[in-house]
Amino acid sequence: MGHAPANGKRSPPPPPLGRCHFWLPNKRRHCANSPLPSSQYCGNHLPESAPGAGRRVPCPVDPSHTVLEENLEAHVGKCPLKKQVAALTAQPYYSKGINSGTPEAGCGVTSAEKRAAVYRLTEEEFRLLLGKIRSVHAAVAAPIRESNLITAACDKWMSGQVDRKMPYQERHVAQQASIVGNMEAFGLLQKASHEVVDGENAAVSAQAVVEFGAGRGYLTQVLVDCYGIRNVFLVERRSYKLKVSNSK
Repeated sequence: MGHAPANGKRSPPPPPLGRCHFWLPNKRRHCANSPLPSSQYCGNHLPESAPGAGRRVPCPVDPSHTVLEENLEAHVGKCPLKKQVAALTAQPYYSKGINSGTPEAGCGVTSAEKRAAVYRLTEEEFRLLLGKIRSVHAAVAAPIRESNLITAACDKWMSGQVDRKMPYQERHVAQQASIVGNMEAFGLLQKASHEVVDGENAAVSAQAVVEFGAGRGYLTQVLVDCYGIRNVFLVERRSYKLKVSNSK
C-alpha cells in the first residue's frame, strides 16, 4: 500500500509482479504491459535517461500513443489508425462530416474549439451557463431510477474467481454485473432451464449476444463466464490493447 508523504498525496502502490513500473495517474494503476528484460519499464515508458533509450514523440496520426523519434517517418506510413481511417473512408456508405449538422448548428467547430470557448468564460458567465443547462434539464428530463441488481450468477466475477491478466477495478466488475442483472430483470436474458442438449443448458446456449461499442469486451465476457452464453459477436471500431479475450 502507498503511504502519505509530507505533501498529503498518497504515493502509488507497488506495481504487480511482472508489470511495467510506470504509474498512470488518470487510471490510478500501473501500466499493464510487461517490462523489458533489462528494465522495470516497458518500451513505451522507458525513461529517456535509460541506456539505449531514444526520445519518444506523439504520433501525428494518433497522439494517444508515442513512437521513437528516429522511427517516426516509417511509423506514420503504417500507423494502425491511419489504416483504419483509410478503410473506413473507402466504404461506399461513408460521407465525411455527414453527421456534423448544418452550418447554423455549428458545423466545422471542433471539440477543441468548443472546449476553448468554455474555458474563456468568466466565472459569472460559467455559472449562468450552468443555470441554463440545469433549467432545461429540469424541464425535459424524466426521473432516473437507480437499479443496482447483481444476480447470484455473477458470483464468479464478484468474488474474483476469474483468472485475468487484464487489469480491472472492482467498481468495473460491479458495474458489468449490475448491467447483466438489469438485463435479466428486463427479460433480455433467459433464465436457466433444466433442459440439457449436448451437455449444455438449451435456453442459454440458444441465446446470441451482439455488443456494439464493445471496448475491451468485459460485458460480453461476464455473460460468457456467468451465463454460459457462447454465441457472441463484438463490434468495436477502435483497436484496444489488453482485450479481455486475450487475457484468459
